[in-house]
Amino acid sequence: SNLNELDDFRKLRRFGLMSFYIATSPEFSWKIDSGWKTNDDECTWYGMTCDNNAVVEISLPSNRLSGTIPPEFALGGLGGKVTVLDLSENSIGGNLPSEIGDFHNLSVLDLKNNAFTGIIPAELKHLTKLISLRLHSNKFEGAMPAEVCSLRDPTAGTLAELSADCDPDDPFDQVTCDAET
Repeated sequence: SNLNELDDFRKLRRFGLMSFYIATSPEFSWKIDSGWKTNDDECTWYGMTCDNNAVVEISLPSNRLSGTIPPEFALGGLGGKVTVLDLSENSIGGNLPSEIGDFHNLSVLDLKNNAFTGIIPAELKHLTKLISLRLHSNKFEGAMPAEVCSLRDPTAGTLAELSADCDPDDPFDQVTCDAET
């Protein structure tokens, strides 16, 4: 498809996804990136799953992603239909952008085994449909935001699985969790 034929919605979505691609391949390409640098419909790109032309899943585990996640990545989820975001087992670092909280329909957010640093953004509280949040094996520090822990309250959210590095017996553990969680 020609860029001129894309409506503004698709242009913005593609901009968000390409910003993500560029930011997560600073020194070397992903292991598999078929479609990502082409004019092909983004629903055919590697790791993307669509339903009725809406992105519903972005799944790129163990795919040699590095660099950082740019705030513009949230535009890749335009339409609010993304339910699964799996970037596990990569080498993505830097802060997790608060804009991840804009993926309002996520049920699974899997960022385990990366190199994220800084604090876990409280904006994850907007992910009220989360069932699984995997943040362990990163370099996060500080406390698990109470707003995120509150998603485990059945009246506030559906979060059944929350894994972060919160083991008080682990000397390398940098995230503290409330005893209740």
